Formats: sequence, C-alpha cells, structure tokens
Amino acid sequence: MNLNEVAPPTKKHERMVKHIKKNYKKDGKLTDDEKSIAYATAWKNYNKKESFEIDKSAHKAASKKAKMRNLAKGNTNPNEKAAAEKKAGGPKLYGEENSMKEMTYQEAIDAGWELTGEGIWWPPQNTETVTEKISFPTFKKKVAERKPEKAQDAGARARRAMKRKEHAKYVSGS
Repeated sequence: MNLNEVAPPTKKHERMVKHIKKNYKKDGKLTDDEKSIAYATAWKNYNKKESFEIDKSAHKAASKKAKMRNLAKGNTNPNEKAAAEKKAGGPKLYGEENSMKEMTYQEAIDAGWELTGEGIWWPPQNTETVTEKISFPTFKKKVAERKPEKAQDAGARARRAMKRKEHAKYVSGS
C-alpha cells in the first residue's frame, strides 16, 4: 500500500519534517519507515495544544512594578529613589538597601528628615549657600598685568630726551 503522507499545514512543521528527513539521510537512503517517523513526529507536535493566555493587565502591573524596583535600585537621586521605592511596594529585594534606618518619627525629625504631603520621607538637605565665586586655579592661566607701553613716536622720544637733560642738569650738577 502506497500512502502519500503530508506535513502539517504550517511552515514550522514543514521545516521540522525536512530536518528529520535530512538527519535520517545521513546514514544512507531514506526508508519508508523513517519518512513515516518524520511525518508522525511533526503531526504529534502540531496536535499538541500548548497555548497559553497572557493576562494583559497583570502583565502590565508586573512590568510597572519591576520598572519601579529597577528605578529604586540604581538611582542616585534620593528623592526619586524614595518615591520609586514607595510605588514598588512589597518587601525589599536583594540589592535594595534601606536608605533611612528604622527610627521613630521624632528621631527622623531630629535627624533633619522631612515628611512630605504624600508620606515620603525626604533626607536632610544641605542648607549651606555658596556666596563666594568658585574658581579653579589649576585651570586658569596667570595673566600678567598689562603695563602701558612707552610712546615710540618722534615727539615722545624728543620729549623724553629733553626731560633727561633737564633732570641731569639739576641732579648731577653738570
């Protein structure tokens, strides 16, 4: 009996049959049994109902929470980090240290922490104001003071020569 076997109606399963046949051909000629095995394997895989549904709302919520955790974990801005930690919720995971030690309300206030309207604790802020200009002397070139240059025109030279003669007349007595 000659049976015309057909692969399942998907490109994936056609490739699967082709691949299985190719592997059987390595040791010589492809037999009818080996062909049947290839088609049977492809149909078995095709008939296996391995589908699943993704709950979009739960997936979105989980990805948001993961994003908030990542934002909280690698953030250097303490205010943004605190807000992200609050939104992430749940217990701290590995790598998420607690920036504010466990302390009472009064201890937190005394230490300089402030409680915002949203219930987020802000760390103590640096209240120093910089009034003087910051300069970096290693990067500045030292500029020599500019001195006025002597006038080099003929009249100025003659005037200086007369002043020297007059000065010499009174000082040196010649």
